[in-house]
Amino acid sequence: MGYKIDHIMSSKIEVIRICEHCKKQFTARTTRTRYCSPICNSRGYKALVRKGKVEKSNNETVQLLNTDLEKIKPLEFLKITQASLLFGISRSTIYRLVNNGHLDIAKFGKRTVIRRCDLEAFFAIPIQDVTLKTGQQFPGFDNCYTITQIQQKYNISSGALYLLIQRQGIVKYSVGKFTCVAKQDIDIIFNAVGR
Repeated sequence: MGYKIDHIMSSKIEVIRICEHCKKQFTARTTRTRYCSPICNSRGYKALVRKGKVEKSNNETVQLLNTDLEKIKPLEFLKITQASLLFGISRSTIYRLVNNGHLDIAKFGKRTVIRRCDLEAFFAIPIQDVTLKTGQQFPGFDNCYTITQIQQKYNISSGALYLLIQRQGIVKYSVGKFTCVAKQDIDIIFNAVGR
């Protein structure tokens, strides 16, 4: 008899919850209910499984890349693909640097290789040597943001950021593999937008 009363009383609890899948508000009968319906429960479970698979795949990719990087690091001569992976730039950028005369390549049959020390020397350009065409000195890293820093600080996609930089006529500085923009130019724009 006592069991039935406790059971009836506990089932009359009503808790307002937000469904973890559809984000709609619903009334739950327990404090542990996560979904508003069996359909959302099923979809939520599938989403968790899918997320787990994606994370596992991403982790495997990172491990493979790290393994490849460890194999590449000691090499003196690199294939274009290896140089791209090691320095975090695209193959087309490397070919552009070669075509512009900034880097030398060697051909061994069908293989194209580049000396690692040439790439390291190119990307180790001293900041004071970087000047604009007008002769104005590069303001230095303390007074600049990299593109990644701007994206993180202002939560903006790379495409939207480049469009904004282009429309506003903001000067970009290329320092090795970094593209930098003066902090004052960016902060003025985003502070004006935030008002």
